[in-house]
Amino acid sequence: MAMFAMLVAGCSAGEAEPSAPSAPHELSVGQVCPGLFPGDGGGALERVLESTAFLLRDEGKNPGVQAVAQAMEDAYRSGAKIRDMPQPVCRISGAPLRSRYPTAQLMFTAYSKHAGDPVDFPGVSDSGLRVSTDGKRVYFSYDCVSPRVGSTSDIPLRIRILFHEQWQGSKGATALAQDYLAVTHSAALAVAKALGCVDDGGLPARAQELPPSAGAGTGAGSAVAESPAP
Repeated sequence: MAMFAMLVAGCSAGEAEPSAPSAPHELSVGQVCPGLFPGDGGGALERVLESTAFLLRDEGKNPGVQAVAQAMEDAYRSGAKIRDMPQPVCRISGAPLRSRYPTAQLMFTAYSKHAGDPVDFPGVSDSGLRVSTDGKRVYFSYDCVSPRVGSTSDIPLRIRILFHEQWQGSKGATALAQDYLAVTHSAALAVAKALGCVDDGGLPARAQELPPSAGAGTGAGSAVAESPAP
């Protein structure tokens, strides 16, 4: 009986205490989807989300520029299966502010004439650099001719990026329009350079040199509701 009591006591003592949920890891702007927001892009992102500290809430939604570039290359090389390939998503959360997490998201989609009928796959027939805006959304599309990817001028890798600022408490599209463009341009240019796109895919060196944006665009991806702060 005494031995049984000692065993019970020993087991009880060895049981681990339930751990409290860990807080989201804090990142600097340079650690947010590393390499996508150098220079002006990082400063613009800080202004959009009114944060200098960002929260890593999902490791799978924090791809670096090399991971995004590899996903675009893999999609192109898949040929007709390009539409079924993963679309990298960079989801960004600022520190809680006004009872909400300031949040934005970028989605990267690869297009190619390998996919077939342009009517069946909108965007394939587009060419050149295109920029369009729709409220808190910005769409970039550009062609990437790259020896690394194997894409050619006849059948380029066409990359589309959708930026969506999803924070209801933000300063809004009118005040932040140029920052939205700067964030999206930064990511687009970083991916173009990582892939070795000829002439950086037609992207200018700075967002201020972009052509005038068109009106409402169409793009892949759906909105994700912002999360309340705890």
